[in-house]
Amino acid sequence: MLDFSDAAGAIRLSLHLPSLAERVAARIEELILDGQIRPGARIIEESLSRDLGISRASLREALFALESAGLIAREGRGGRVIRTLTHEDIVELYELWTILETEGAVMACQSASPADHARIAGIITSMDTAADRTAYHRLNLEFHRAMMAPCRNRRLVEAYDFCLKQVRWAWALAIAKAGDPAASQREHRAIAEAYVARDADRLRPLVHDHLSAGAVRAGGFQ
Repeated sequence: MLDFSDAAGAIRLSLHLPSLAERVAARIEELILDGQIRPGARIIEESLSRDLGISRASLREALFALESAGLIAREGRGGRVIRTLTHEDIVELYELWTILETEGAVMACQSASPADHARIAGIITSMDTAADRTAYHRLNLEFHRAMMAPCRNRRLVEAYDFCLKQVRWAWALAIAKAGDPAASQREHRAIAEAYVARDADRLRPLVHDHLSAGAVRAGGFQ
């Protein structure tokens, strides 16, 4: 038998389970980020809630979350659509990615563990044998996220995750390019080597040059 203190602890754990709205938002987000729902698609709350078999209140909560994530936008009198990424959006995304990761990776490498190093090495190996460009691009983003994972500045990591999701979206829509895989792999290996060595002076320019090349291709800074 549980006393009230133990029961409260058990209830508290259950309260942190993803709500229906959170699960709906996560599923719609995946479809958007994978490019399966195209930009500009209109969201009709009444019909969508009926199709999903959920209340409009739960759907509206999910849509608020997606709006906050920058994936959908309001249009007209309360209507919503899947956002369209503009050229300026892409340039700003690459610039933000470069700024956040250049410093974030330097911070992260100082606290990265052998397990973190092994994960990065494993991703690079998988990238060598990726079946196609889509698989390679997915692993490419996974590599960058794995490097940032040990960063102890949680606010920086939150901003980084927000940025990387939108980069993934741009790649899925083929409106931004991930670069040549062979050249990209050489750069990834050099970055990983400096990262494992905790060599901040070498890592910082390697990350900056690797990511800023994407910003240049998108028409951003030199």
